[in-house]
Amino acid sequence: MSPLALAALGVWLAIGLVYRWLAMRSFSLLCRPGEGPADSVPPGGALVALRPLRGAPPGFESCLESLLRASAGAGVQVVLGVESETDPAAEAARRVLGRFSGLRAELRVGPGPGGSNRKVANLVQMARGLDADLLLLTDADVRVAADYVAHVTRPFKDGDVGLVTGPYRSVAGKSVASRVDALVTNTHFVPSACVAARLEGVHFGLGASIAVRADALAQAGGFETLLDLASDDYWLARRVEEAGFRVAWAPQLVDHVLEDEGWRRALRRHLRWSRAVRSSRPLGYFGQLAVLGTFPALLLAAAGGLGWLAPVVWWGTHALFAWPHRTLLGLRSGDLALLPLVDAVAVLCWAGGLRGAPEPPGQAGERRAA
Repeated sequence: MSPLALAALGVWLAIGLVYRWLAMRSFSLLCRPGEGPADSVPPGGALVALRPLRGAPPGFESCLESLLRASAGAGVQVVLGVESETDPAAEAARRVLGRFSGLRAELRVGPGPGGSNRKVANLVQMARGLDADLLLLTDADVRVAADYVAHVTRPFKDGDVGLVTGPYRSVAGKSVASRVDALVTNTHFVPSACVAARLEGVHFGLGASIAVRADALAQAGGFETLLDLASDDYWLARRVEEAGFRVAWAPQLVDHVLEDEGWRRALRRHLRWSRAVRSSRPLGYFGQLAVLGTFPALLLAAAGGLGWLAPVVWWGTHALFAWPHRTLLGLRSGDLALLPLVDAVAVLCWAGGLRGAPEPPGQAGERRAA
C-alpha cells in the first residue's frame, strides 16, 4: 500500500477515535440527572403511565415492579395493555399487580385497531377514554429507578415542551451473545444518539423512555397515525415538533433488560433497527460510515504494512475512552476483549441495513432506533 493511502487511512482512523471520544463524553454528560432533588410534577397534572406488554420472558416481573414502585411513589396511574388473554403477559401482569395494593393500576386486554405496528395498536386500545395531562411510555423490558417520574417530567416545567425522551442502557444476560448485544447498543447506538442530541438538538424519541403531553399528542394526530410505521418513537417526536411543540431530553438513564435469546434473534433485532434508522434518518445512517468504516480500514491498514499496530492502537484507545464510563456503560473488564467483535457486529448490521424494508415492531418492547 502506498504511503499516501496509508496516510489517508491514518486520518480516517484518527477521525474515528475523536468521534469515539466525543461519543463517550456525550453519553456521560447526557445520562446523569444532575445533583440535588428533581423538581416535582407540575401541580394539577394528571399522569398516566402506559406500558404495552407481550410475552413474559425472564426479568418481566422485575421490570414491571420497578414501574409500579416508581408510579406509586409519584401518585401516577398505571395502565398495562396486552393484545390477548392467551398471552402469558396477562397472567404475569395480574400476578405483579396483586403485590401493589392501593395503586391505581389496571390491565386492559384487547387487540386494538388494525395496523402493522402491533405495539402502537396496543397503545391505542390502552389510551382510550383516559383523562391525563401527561403520558409516560416505557417498554415491557425496561427497568426504571424509583425517582424516574420526577426526572422525566421535569422538562415539562417549560410550557413549550411537548415530548421528553432520554437514554437507556442494555443490561446483558449471561451468554456471550447477550454481552455483545448489549455492548453494540451501549458503545455504538446510544452514545451516537447522545452526540446527535448535543450537536443537532433533540429531534427524535428513544422508545425506552418517552413522556408526552396529551394535548401535544392529540395535535400531532394521536397514536393512530403511527399504526403502520416502523420507527414509531422517531415519528411521534417529529410530529409533536410539527405540531409546534419542542422535544426535550431528560438525562435519566433506564435499563433495557435483555434476555439470553441467542445470536440469531439478537442480530435480527439490530438489523431491524439499522433499517429503521436508514428509513427515518438517512443522513445520520450514512454518516455512521465515517466511524463504522474504521473497522475495514483497520483491516486494510494491517494488510498494507502496519501489521497489528493499527488494530492494537485503535481498540486500546477505544478501551481507554470507554473504561472511565464503565458504570454507565455496564462495562466489565472482560468486555474489553469483546470490543473487536462488537465493532464487527455493528458494521455487519449497518451493511445489512442497506437493503430491505424496515419492519414495525411488535409489542415486546424492542428498542426502536431514532
